[in-house]
Amino acid sequence: MKKIIALLPFFCLLSIGNYIFAAELETDSRIVEVTVYPDSALIGRQAELKLNAGEYKVIFPNIIPDVDEDSLRVSASDGAQVKLFGAQVKKEFLEEPPSEKVKSLKEEIQKTEDQIRRAQDLKELISEEKDFLGSIRLFSGEQIPKDLVTKMPPAKELDETLKFLDLRLKENYGAVMDAEIQARELEKKLDVLNRELEQVSGANRKLKRSIIVDLELSQPESFSLKVSYLVRGASWQPLYDARANFEKAQVELVSHGIVRQATGEDWQDVGMSLSTAKPAIGGRMPYVEPWFLRPYQPPLEEERFDNQMVMKARVQTMAFDAAERKVPEVTKDEQRYASVAEKGIAVVYQLAKKASIKSDGAEHKLPVSTQILNAKFEYSTYPRALLSAYLGSRVTNAEKLQLLAGRVNIFLDGEFVGTSSIDNIAPQEEFDLYLGADENVKVKREQVKKKVDETLIAGIPSPNRRETFDYKLTVENYKSKKVLVKLFEAMPVSENDQIKIKIDKVSIEPKEKDWKDRKGVWLWEMELEPKAKKEITYTYTVEHPRQMQVEGL
Repeated sequence: MKKIIALLPFFCLLSIGNYIFAAELETDSRIVEVTVYPDSALIGRQAELKLNAGEYKVIFPNIIPDVDEDSLRVSASDGAQVKLFGAQVKKEFLEEPPSEKVKSLKEEIQKTEDQIRRAQDLKELISEEKDFLGSIRLFSGEQIPKDLVTKMPPAKELDETLKFLDLRLKENYGAVMDAEIQARELEKKLDVLNRELEQVSGANRKLKRSIIVDLELSQPESFSLKVSYLVRGASWQPLYDARANFEKAQVELVSHGIVRQATGEDWQDVGMSLSTAKPAIGGRMPYVEPWFLRPYQPPLEEERFDNQMVMKARVQTMAFDAAERKVPEVTKDEQRYASVAEKGIAVVYQLAKKASIKSDGAEHKLPVSTQILNAKFEYSTYPRALLSAYLGSRVTNAEKLQLLAGRVNIFLDGEFVGTSSIDNIAPQEEFDLYLGADENVKVKREQVKKKVDETLIAGIPSPNRRETFDYKLTVENYKSKKVLVKLFEAMPVSENDQIKIKIDKVSIEPKEKDWKDRKGVWLWEMELEPKAKKEITYTYTVEHPRQMQVEGL
């Protein structure tokens, strides 16, 4: 019995030793999937393993970006008989940064700087040539009149001189422009190279990171081991292209995700998702404090620090008002580049195709979805502010597609006409899509006549001053189809009993006065056939004390 008791500590130590001295295995891995958030990215890195039964410390080496250790997760492929005991990040300082990559980047930077210097020297040389040609022109202008006193130069000689100067100056101007463009492009390239060098040789690269996974197998297994972790230096935002086809009464709305990343490692041929979640923001609502009003007292120094930690948020929602009308439906011509899923409070777009994103901070435009929207186009114009007619339509979003707030590039009949924006749009939600100004619907506002009367009879000044204005509003349709135009005009409104306003001689009565309870805002709605024109005339009179200066008149 004593021998058995004596052997027990030995077996216990042997068992503990097997766990402590588990086999270390450094494995090759690659990034297979990335979920990009508005302010970060979740990296999924995978290794393929074939191991015998036993305990292992599997090492994922050369993790370049700074890892949020709280986000570290590990998993094995389905069906694998693997016990996972957890994962951790190991950090080691390097004595030297990776020399080959740094050397290559420095050589490329030096080459680009030399190219910039040559472009600048060329620009200076061209400028000197310009000064020389200018001196020839000045000399010719002074010398030729002097020669005319004694002799008339042949017309051919004068013509050849002027042609030579004109040709050389044009070539010079073009060369200056080419040199400036070349220098500008080289400066952009140099900036990208410097950023990449900073990523490779900076603090992130001097610190070597590895992820170590502890696991145990009860039998030989071939399986995939995946680690995921959150990193900074990545972001995305939505961008839309709206292509309006006036003839077909349709709008093609294409959704893109603009992805940028400078994490220090390239994402090559990875499955990509775009998420609206913000992991960096706490998931808990701020503490709701009572609001007390009291006499002001200057805060103490420690109170100032505490007040800096208080965060206030304000949420504002906006909605478009629209007249009652039949809303066009989405056609079946709809193509998805990504699947959309709601995960809790976030929306995730799973892109259909794999993507490759270099770690250079440059924008990468990835397609998300496209849909054809039936549209009933109408124009709105306020010529008192701007002589343009703005095309818009109320449309309905697709059944299973969430649109995020973002910028919209507007294309009208194939031509880029400007930018607009949309708010967050839910699936099947109706929304107003504004498509910019259309130069084929012309608008004019003219002051036809102005009359001032401030006398009574025989030159006796009147106590009041009366001013009468005649205006004409014109709308012309140069489109090939009939258009609906909403024309807004602000009529003067008095806020003083001494200022009297009279509006009369209105050629066409407006559809609505004081539109949406806005005093003096009149609305006309008119349909114009192709090549048609409509005019609205009106007169208003303002009467006020002669010595009073009226603001806004």
